[in-house]
Amino acid sequence: MSLRRASVALMLVAGLGLAGCGSQAAPPTRSSDGVPAPETDAAEFAPATGDTITAEQYTLTLPEGWGFPDGAPDGFDETTFAADLQDDDGFSDNVNILVSPGGEVTSEQVEEAGVAQLEGAGASEVEALDRITAAGSESAHLTARVEQGEMPYRIDQFYLVNAGQTYIVTFASNVDTPQADRDAVAQSVLVTWQWN
Repeated sequence: MSLRRASVALMLVAGLGLAGCGSQAAPPTRSSDGVPAPETDAAEFAPATGDTITAEQYTLTLPEGWGFPDGAPDGFDETTFAADLQDDDGFSDNVNILVSPGGEVTSEQVEEAGVAQLEGAGASEVEALDRITAAGSESAHLTARVEQGEMPYRIDQFYLVNAGQTYIVTFASNVDTPQADRDAVAQSVLVTWQWN
């Protein structure tokens, strides 16, 4: 698995020109004690049933078979990066969580600047999709194709806001995975997201 996938997410955060001090999330812990998924507006998506991740700020559940690889991309704490450990198509689908260095970022800011910034970082087929509701707030949803290394892949980014802080949740998938399948994985995790 290439560990350079996170650079586009990092470039987007930097590229949005967000001012302010960086904020590090306390390292999440994981458990598999089956924390029940909260009720949300995304009820049409089955909640993930894998390991539960608990950070100081949030709790979420990963899909079955997902976990933390031995290493994580530069710029990520190993506890904020999880991958499909059973993936056999040559690309390990994964999710990572970044804390926005600029505090709260609105969906409008993401949609206005994010597409151009991702394209400027080398991504293609960049789109702002319909907004979703996750963790009690509206979130922009950007998607893009990324060509880094030998295997292209797709990213889907969501921007969850709580107490004046934005958490950027990026899912990376095999480039051939249909949008509906990517949405099902992302929403299965996002529907479990709770603020602590």
